[in-house]
Amino acid sequence: MPLDHFVSQVHLRNFYSADERGRLVAVKKDDLKKFYPWSENVCRRPDGSTNDYLREPRAIEAFLKRIEPNYNAALEAVRRREPDVDEIYVIAGFVAYVMSCSPTAMRIGTPHIAATVQSAAKILDAQGLLPPSPDALGKKSMTDLLGDGSVQIKIDEKYPQAIGISQIEGRVHIFGNAHWDVMFANPADGAFFTSDFPVALGPSYDDRVVSKTVPLAPDVAVCIHPKLRERGREPDFSFPGFRARFRRLKGNEIREVNRSLARAAETVVLFNRDAEWLVPFVRNNRNFRADSVVSQIPSPSGGSIIVARQEIVPYARPILPPS
Repeated sequence: MPLDHFVSQVHLRNFYSADERGRLVAVKKDDLKKFYPWSENVCRRPDGSTNDYLREPRAIEAFLKRIEPNYNAALEAVRRREPDVDEIYVIAGFVAYVMSCSPTAMRIGTPHIAATVQSAAKILDAQGLLPPSPDALGKKSMTDLLGDGSVQIKIDEKYPQAIGISQIEGRVHIFGNAHWDVMFANPADGAFFTSDFPVALGPSYDDRVVSKTVPLAPDVAVCIHPKLRERGREPDFSFPGFRARFRRLKGNEIREVNRSLARAAETVVLFNRDAEWLVPFVRNNRNFRADSVVSQIPSPSGGSIIVARQEIVPYARPILPPS
């Protein structure tokens, strides 16, 4: 059974510390424990990339062969401020992979599907196409059972992953034809975090668009602003819509980016320095996570219009006793 990394090791190795350990510096969000892993020991799941909903369960591996071996070359091109179409593809592909195959992406991909199934059930019920429930459930309608919680819609997290994998080239097209705000950190002013979900979701130029801020290395991060007009278009990997702005951040701006990255992380924040302020910083930002916020607008058909938006939201983590 393969141990699949949902955040590529080539990315994680760029965050190795320069001290005698030469490893990642990690802080768990649940218990705030610090540890020092190698890249192969974090951000992985047994058979994490295997998806039996697909005709070829390991289909993502062919895609990753174009991304992972070329990551460092693409990173250097971004540092030189001159990425070409191949290197844009690699960075956009890295982001698309995390947004499709990470546990966070799979978790936040389920609520809108569950809401859609529930809406469809209510429409069928309103049309009299569903029989009443058995006596044990009080012969209630499906709408009533859903309303009182007797019936709940559960979605296998592998299903949104399958959708993400099958549409991953389309995501590369959208991310590659976006506006990129490329941010550089001077080591004297600070460095960027990474994590087990290194994608901070935030506002963009349009309220209907969610930006994706992604660290590429401790000294480089990119905020991707997708363009609405690229949705649904045939993929164009010459990236005619690509635009980029390059700028160096001040120390307070780096901290703001790291605050968003720490909040977006699922379970662990990763850094390239063993700093005293690291655990308190994670503590102050631990009670957040990326999620899908779903709104249901009643429709005349008896169902709902489903509107879903990915955001960083408050999340109360349990306070665990010291071991």
